[in-house]
Amino acid sequence: MPSPEEFSCTCDTGLGWVFGCSRTGAAHIRTGRPCEDAYALWSGSSGAQPCIAFAVADGHGDPRHDQSRTGAALAVNAAISELVAFHRSYADGDIPRQQFRAGFKTDLPRRATRRWRDLVVQDAGKRILPPASVPPSDGQDQHFTRYGTTLIAALVVNDSILVGQIGDGDLLLVRPDGGIEFPLPRDPVLAGNETHSLSSPDAHLLWRTATLDRGDGGILLAATDGISDSFNGAESEEFSIFVHSLVDRIRTYGTEAVAAAISGWLDRYSEIASGDDMTLVWACINPEEKQSNGPGPEMDTPVSASEGW
Repeated sequence: MPSPEEFSCTCDTGLGWVFGCSRTGAAHIRTGRPCEDAYALWSGSSGAQPCIAFAVADGHGDPRHDQSRTGAALAVNAAISELVAFHRSYADGDIPRQQFRAGFKTDLPRRATRRWRDLVVQDAGKRILPPASVPPSDGQDQHFTRYGTTLIAALVVNDSILVGQIGDGDLLLVRPDGGIEFPLPRDPVLAGNETHSLSSPDAHLLWRTATLDRGDGGILLAATDGISDSFNGAESEEFSIFVHSLVDRIRTYGTEAVAAAISGWLDRYSEIASGDDMTLVWACINPEEKQSNGPGPEMDTPVSASEGW
């Protein structure tokens, strides 16, 4: 996992490429707290079937979740491992597209949650943790509560984009015509700063998942809530302007120029707005290429945004 002061990029020439950047929030810097966000990127293939996978996590950071920085790092590792394993298990067989998509919706939440919990138990067993400053209030194993984090995960394959999320944060797809899709509507049960968590009881039942056609491709973005909070929320016009500005600059100036500047932009938004940690990952997804040599396995193949850009 990259450190909070780094960005990274990986790509597959057939599907596109994915970029990530994570920054310690201004409020955390002032109080000496570390960045509690994490992200991970992966690209590769199983046989002749390529995929891109990425994950973004936001550790809760309050006293009840005093190990959430580690929890977030374990979450993105668990997500990438399960996304890749899921892709391989289906790519190796002649699986119908709808079965592949249905399998993602049922399998990923269960598998990613279970792997994260296994990693938490392993990590807690290897370290001598300080006593919990605030005991859990839900009666569950305090290790899970102490490592609490949100998680966003995405998998891009030959004809599909598959996404899943537990907790807050934002995930959206900007199509080539400029239209913005929010494939995972916000949970109507939650209000204010409430959020679900991988540490929640029955966490695998609290995920939201969606599958989209790759079609003409687009730019898939995932961000921790420190970014949208700097623009009055993900549904605000200011956040929409920010997203379109980012996409325009990627298309106009290219990956390298935007990558060189993004850390400074995120630092500025954190300093003058939310103060929170900020992590941004985006995947530039190429249009789907129709196969002409046989079908093969079917697969779910208060700041103006213009300021500081």
